[in-house]
Amino acid sequence: MSHRSPPALRFVTAAINAALYAGVGALWTVFPLTVFGVRFWPQVFIPAAFSVIFGPWVGGVGAGIGIFIADVLYGHHDALLSMLVGVPSNFLGFFIIGWLARRDFTETIRRILLSVSLLIPIVLAAYGAYIISSGMLASPQVLVVVVGAIAVVSILLLSILRNRWAEFEVAASIGLGIGSAIIGLTLVLYSYMFALPTVLGLGKGGLPFTFMYAATAFTYLSEIPFILLLTPPVVTASRAAFPSLRSTNSRQDQSVA
Repeated sequence: MSHRSPPALRFVTAAINAALYAGVGALWTVFPLTVFGVRFWPQVFIPAAFSVIFGPWVGGVGAGIGIFIADVLYGHHDALLSMLVGVPSNFLGFFIIGWLARRDFTETIRRILLSVSLLIPIVLAAYGAYIISSGMLASPQVLVVVVGAIAVVSILLLSILRNRWAEFEVAASIGLGIGSAIIGLTLVLYSYMFALPTVLGLGKGGLPFTFMYAATAFTYLSEIPFILLLTPPVVTASRAAFPSLRSTNSRQDQSVA
C-alpha cells in the first residue's frame, strides 16, 4: 500500500487500529499488573503492525486514540493525564516506528540506527538490574530485565543475519524507546502540576526526577518483546491474506517479491 493512501482509508484504518488497541487492552482488567504507575501492556504489537502496513500516521493516530479510550474507560480514568502523557507518547512512539520501518537509508545511517537501537535496551536493562538489586521490585517483575536482554539479542541477531525484518526491529527499539522516555518524563512533570490518580499508587506529591528512569525502563523492557515477536507474523499473515496491503516502498515486501 502506498504511503499516499486515500484520506478516507487512513481514517478508517486508524479507527480500526484504535478500536483493536483499546479492545484488546481491556484484557488488562483480567491481569491488572501495574509497576511505577505504568500498566503491563503487551498489546502494543497492534499499532506497531498498523504502522508498518498503513504508515506512521495510521499507526500513531490509532495508538493515541486507542490509549486515550483505554485510560478513560478502564485505566486510571484521568482524561487530562492521558492527554498529556499517554496520547503523545503513544502517537510519537508508533509514528516513529512506522516512519523508520518504511524508509530506505544509506548503509552509514543504518549502522547508526542499529547502534542506537541496541544502546537503548542495554542501558535500560542495566538500570532495571539496579532497580531489582535495590529491592524496589518484587520477584514477578524481575522478568522485565530478562525480556529486555532477549530484545537486545533479537535485534543483534536479526541484523547480523540480515533478516528481512531487521529494519523493523531497529525501528521498533528506537520508537518504543522514545515513547517510553516521554512517558517517564511527562509523568514526573505532571505530578508537579496536578494530582496523580490514587489508582496509580504513586502518592499525591511530586515524583522524584529519578522516577522517570524507572518508568521508562519498565515501559520499554516489558513491551519490546511483544513488538519484536508478534508484529512480524501479524504483518506477514495480513499481507498474505490481502496482497493489496503490500507496499512498493517496503523492504520486507521487496525481499519476498
